[in-house]
This record gives sequence, structure tokens and C-alpha cells, in this order.
Amino acid sequence: MPHGYKRIYKDIFYLRKAHFCPDCGTKLKKVAVSKVVHSRSPEAKDFDFSSGDAYMIGDVHLTWDELECPHCYKHLTVHEMKAIEGIDPSKTGTLEKVLVFIVAILVLAVLFLASR
Repeated sequence: MPHGYKRIYKDIFYLRKAHFCPDCGTKLKKVAVSKVVHSRSPEAKDFDFSSGDAYMIGDVHLTWDELECPHCYKHLTVHEMKAIEGIDPSKTGTLEKVLVFIVAILVLAVLFLASR
């Protein structure tokens, strides 16, 4: 029985774009993948167990998005798809960080103006 649940949102904008199967050329679908991982297991190094200001310990049910071909059922992680498309993984995520920063500034500006 898991001690916690976490939905991982990563590469949101990348997953919204159209991607095509490298084998048959069919448009890929975004699918949710989940796994129960113990926070002290060797595979835990690949996941973030923080939740706000807390850290989840024990078995945690993790869910994230990957890509799957509806025709040939080939399953690809985001990292694998980026490698196929020739995208450097070290340069991705910048747009998401910038948008989160801009939204945070706008929210703070609205709160500041509303308090006056």
C-alpha cells in the first residue's frame, strides 16, 4: 500500500506538440504511466519525492506522461523521443521556467494592486 501519491508534471509544452512514431509514422498519443517506488530503493534516484515543503518516505505511487503509438503500440519516454528528434535535453525546460516566472510576477503584481 503506497504511503503517498505524486503526479509529476514535466515537459508539459513538449508533450502538447505533435510527435510521430519513428517506426510507422503515426501520430503519438500522450499516456499516463504510473509506478510504485520505494523512496530508499536504487531506482528512487530517478524521481523527486519532495511534495511542497515535505519529503515522502516509503512506497510512493508516482504518475507521469509518456508517448505511445496507437497503431504499433511502441512506447517512448520523453527522453527517448527527444533523442530521436535530435533535441538536446540540457536545453529543454527553459520556456517552462520562464513562463512560470512571468506568471509568478503577474500574480504578485495583482495581489499587490488588490491590497491597495
